[in-house]
Amino acid sequence: MSDDTWSAEEAMSKLAEALNEKGMSVDDMFAAFDADSDGTINGPELHHGIRDMVGDILSPAQISVIIKSLDVNEDHRIGLDELRKALSEEE
Repeated sequence: MSDDTWSAEEAMSKLAEALNEKGMSVDDMFAAFDADSDGTINGPELHHGIRDMVGDILSPAQISVIIKSLDVNEDHRIGLDELRKALSEEE
């Protein structure tokens, strides 16, 4: 388990770093995380995506905090536009 103090801001910072290191776009990352291709990233998909992309394993509570902070339309999922907005603020 990674550090329990991981915040949504730290998560976005780590994901932005991973994007740069891997030469991926936000769209590429979204597609990689959206395992069921439904156009949104749910909690389990975010958990697996962060684990695979950054190498950190976050608790369900940490994943929930990240989703709540990015979820503008309050559907309990992260859409592509929500992820783009969050990661563009990191640049």
